[in-house]
Amino acid sequence: DLPNQCSPDPCHKEGTVKCEDLKGDFYCECKRGWQGKTCEKDIDECKVQNGGCNQICLNKLGSYRCSCYSGYALKDTKTCEDIDECSASADICGEAHCKNSLSSYECFCDEGYKYDEVRKTCEDINECEEKLCEQTCVNLPGSYTCHCDGRGGVKLSQDMNTCENIIPCVPFAVGKSIKSLYLGRMFSGTPVIRLRFKRKQLTRLVAEFDFRTFDPEGILFFAGGRQDSTWVVLALRKGRLELQLKYSGIGRVTSSGPLINHGMWQTISVEELERSLVIKVNRDAVMKIAVSGDLFTLEKGLYQLNLTVGGIPFRPKDLILPINPRLDGCMRAWNWLNGEDTTIQETIKMNEKMQCFSVAGRGSFYPGRGFAVFDLTYVQPASGNETKASWEIEVNAAIQPATDTGVLFALVTEEASVPLSLSLIDYHSTKKLKQQFIIMALENTVVARLAINLCDKKEHSVDILLKKDHLSLRVDGTAGESELSISELEDSLSILESSLHSTVKTYVGGLP
Repeated sequence: DLPNQCSPDPCHKEGTVKCEDLKGDFYCECKRGWQGKTCEKDIDECKVQNGGCNQICLNKLGSYRCSCYSGYALKDTKTCEDIDECSASADICGEAHCKNSLSSYECFCDEGYKYDEVRKTCEDINECEEKLCEQTCVNLPGSYTCHCDGRGGVKLSQDMNTCENIIPCVPFAVGKSIKSLYLGRMFSGTPVIRLRFKRKQLTRLVAEFDFRTFDPEGILFFAGGRQDSTWVVLALRKGRLELQLKYSGIGRVTSSGPLINHGMWQTISVEELERSLVIKVNRDAVMKIAVSGDLFTLEKGLYQLNLTVGGIPFRPKDLILPINPRLDGCMRAWNWLNGEDTTIQETIKMNEKMQCFSVAGRGSFYPGRGFAVFDLTYVQPASGNETKASWEIEVNAAIQPATDTGVLFALVTEEASVPLSLSLIDYHSTKKLKQQFIIMALENTVVARLAINLCDKKEHSVDILLKKDHLSLRVDGTAGESELSISELEDSLSILESSLHSTVKTYVGGLP
């Protein structure tokens, strides 16, 4: 009678299902994952085809399990799939964008911003610190713009960072004549020339000169004594010659002759006779006025006469009939009292601003170094049943640009802000696009633009209209594109309206 071979149990307890007595021997039935006579040996399933695991096989006593690399999770017991961290945790990147990748993810910001991993925020990159611009750099949220000094004769080049020379796209005859006198040089309308004649004997006024203008109004010259004594003023009003004269305290105004603001040269003369004044245009008498007295007055034993050109020696409102004194005109071949004025020619030679352009055309020429400024009001007081003042800005202009960049029209406040501007540019700063545009801007925001080539030696019509709920830009009848939503436009127009209720100046051809 053989003893029970399974008592005591020879099998490895952890790896055995049961022990079977074989009458002189025993058999250990092993659990899955164990082997050996007594089921003492663990089977390493990972050695055979990685245990069937897709990525990592982890052996353990009597068994094994599959695992995944970082960024992956088990789809079933053996297969791993990528974890989409962006979907699993919506706030994983904070305010930045989240981009999933195999086994990982990436937080990134829009161009012009950098990601702060600690605060999970997007911080603006100040590109101006990187010295990308040749001249002026303006940092913007997520971007930057470079600017060049237009008055210095340069503009932004193709790379949108460096500057290049402004090349005229239309050649203009900008040569000046040293034998001419520009009458409109003084912005305030004060005289450009002042002469004082003294004679021992009574002398009569003789004046002759060639004259050219497109301007309908202004003063050619004044001759006489003080404002309260005897004097004459030869001027232009509505394109015709006007003579204002004062003798013995009595003032008169007379006007006659043809329209002479046609831009052609003509000869004008004024001659003081014994009892009359004779005005001639191209040798034809257009006015003959009877007078009682002499323009030369006796002071301290000498006969004296003051003569001013392009203005008067007193305030325009003290004229018999007030006038805008500044005359955009040109004079040449002058003869004051038989040529006794040689110093004038020498003065003009030394001062280019006193000289006229050799060739002139109708309109205003802005060479980029100057501008015209006007005191205009765009707000109309409330009337009738209206409780609030209305406002409107309408500009209609015919232009022939000499360059592809510059300010056409602008409103400027006392604080030097620019609530409205109309400009020619050859690039789109925010879109980094090098192309010819005409743009309308409210403060620093472009509200309308039109891509168009105006450097073609042709004349183009430009029309803008702005009021409380409307804004439009048209060039040669083509409407510009709006760059704002309706609500954004309303906000911008509201800011413009606020500026119009304060003091604004209107600039044409440039900025101060």
